Amino acid sequence: MDPIQKKQKIGDSDGEEIIQEGEVDENFEQRVQKLLYETDNGLNLYNKPVMPLIYYEFNEEIKQQAEQVINQDKTILPQDKYEKYEKEASKIWDKFYRHHQNNFFKDRHYLEREIPELNNFKESHQKDETKLFIICEMGCGVGNALFPLKKNYTFFKKVYGFDFSKRAIDVLKTNELYDETVYQACVCDLVLDPLPDFERPDLGTLIFVLSAISPENHLIVVRKIYEWMKPGSVLYFRDYGQYDFGQINLSKKQNRKLKDNFYVKHDGVRVYYFSNQEVTSLFTTAGFKQLDIKAHYRYIENRKTKVKMYRVWVQGRFLKE
Repeated sequence: MDPIQKKQKIGDSDGEEIIQEGEVDENFEQRVQKLLYETDNGLNLYNKPVMPLIYYEFNEEIKQQAEQVINQDKTILPQDKYEKYEKEASKIWDKFYRHHQNNFFKDRHYLEREIPELNNFKESHQKDETKLFIICEMGCGVGNALFPLKKNYTFFKKVYGFDFSKRAIDVLKTNELYDETVYQACVCDLVLDPLPDFERPDLGTLIFVLSAISPENHLIVVRKIYEWMKPGSVLYFRDYGQYDFGQINLSKKQNRKLKDNFYVKHDGVRVYYFSNQEVTSLFTTAGFKQLDIKAHYRYIENRKTKVKMYRVWVQGRFLKE
């Protein structure tokens, strides 16, 4: 049975399987990557929903289909290529933001429904207007989470952000909403640099950031964040999940695989695909208490390009006690 129809009716869906046959030309690939970036944020370039929220049921059949494609990808890039992409990561992201400025990623309005702490902050502020909170977006890019959160909520005393792309921070600071009395952003490499000397946040976010970092550095980064955050604070995590459409698409190509579940895209940007168990292990080993962890199985269809995508995102909330 179609996994989507099990979960929710979507009219005339033909139930196309997650495995799409045939080679994909470079122009098609670029369109696919564009769609992937857009749908990660729930919006397209016209700031309208790509399609209604439709979730599918991830089952053993879909998993086996995905694993078949992923396991057939035996080609792993040589170590010198791995090291090259590692060394040039910040340059690659600078190039990305030079090209796209602030027009690629769209504002992350979905955070309001995914982070219950925001409602807790709101209730506390309503009871006592002097009660204000601090938020920090780690890997903030051009501020697609920071600006809408501050705009929609009045209880943030300070909004911090950092990113290892200097170009991204430069673009962020040109935003008309950027006010240094409220916002503070700087360049910081989560792997190599000490974290900024900001006030410690009540809420931190790590959204589609860890996947761009080499897996051997994941625990280093999460431990560093744990040590930096204050007791009682919560970290919200969201990133790519195993068996995502993007992983399957990359697995069909040659010379894209860096390690198991770790790939490089056509523009040099790297991406890692997480399992729920792996995320749990990372954050609890670092010292966090897991509040929740879940995978989002989202079906996206772009009728113009005829692309059907079975997306997988992993999302969790973690407390520093």
